[in-house]
Amino acid sequence: MEIHPKVTQISIWWDKVQDEVNVYLIRGQKNAIIDTGPPDAHKGGIYTTLRALDLALDDIDLILNTHWHIDHAGGDAAIKAVSGAKILIHRDDAFFVKDHRGSFDKWDAPVIEALKGSEYLEQAKAAFMDWQGAEINVDQIDQQLEDNDLIDIGDGIELRVIHLPGHTAGSVGFYWEKEGMIFTGDSVSGLYGSEGSLPIIDDFPAYRKSVERLLEISPRLLLCAHQYRGLNLPRFPIRRGEEVRQFLLDSQETAKMIVEVVGHVASTSGQQSLSDITDKVIAELPESMGYRPMSQLPSPIHTARTVFQCLNQLNSF
Repeated sequence: MEIHPKVTQISIWWDKVQDEVNVYLIRGQKNAIIDTGPPDAHKGGIYTTLRALDLALDDIDLILNTHWHIDHAGGDAAIKAVSGAKILIHRDDAFFVKDHRGSFDKWDAPVIEALKGSEYLEQAKAAFMDWQGAEINVDQIDQQLEDNDLIDIGDGIELRVIHLPGHTAGSVGFYWEKEGMIFTGDSVSGLYGSEGSLPIIDDFPAYRKSVERLLEISPRLLLCAHQYRGLNLPRFPIRRGEEVRQFLLDSQETAKMIVEVVGHVASTSGQQSLSDITDKVIAELPESMGYRPMSQLPSPIHTARTVFQCLNQLNSF
């Protein structure tokens, strides 16, 4: 779908998680793609969209990653192999795209051990590795981004890197200030999607500051990667005008409510399992928010991770 004469939204359906991922093609003197979607996405929606624009995979010059997660950077290596495109990702997330085993150890292992026990770690690691795309060697990452870096695509398109940690340490937005347009990936996620999971937040204080920064920037158009919903906003990946501020406020309020409820549950639950604490958190959050207990979630680890990280930051687990 065309968002702007120079910007095309590409929606990719990922069967493995039954969810949609949105990446964005920007056409200047160079062709840049913001995120590459999950592994093999280039064979479907990306390829089809490029062909409709009289372009091919080898016409992509820049791969701009909002963060390292597999549904966003999973196609990096495959597209680079075809096009020679330069890969750019924030310095704090570069490790994860080049070392999948290390990524599991740092990201998933502590949560799985708390959730199920250490005996499940090897099985979970094998499943994690099976999901990942090809690793990217460190010398294949052409630029490790920093906050306020400027990426010049040509034809008057300059994207400023806005570091928005919280979802991951290296999450960023790409801000086309002239058009008031920012591509945020998963940096802000409202209430999250419709499956009933909590939003994935690894660092709540950083997430709060990232939302505050976006409120200060006050973009006119905010382009997310998934169909996120707000407290009174339906699922949709793109917010315009007044909806931008409302979505950001909803994201802020959701995170605040989660922290408050996790703190309350942790202070009254004694020594309980992560699974039990997570279900208590879900039960205490307003039913209207649509969160579901662990047993009803297709990927319960996402919700458990958010509670686990929040507990750690509250020094309660």
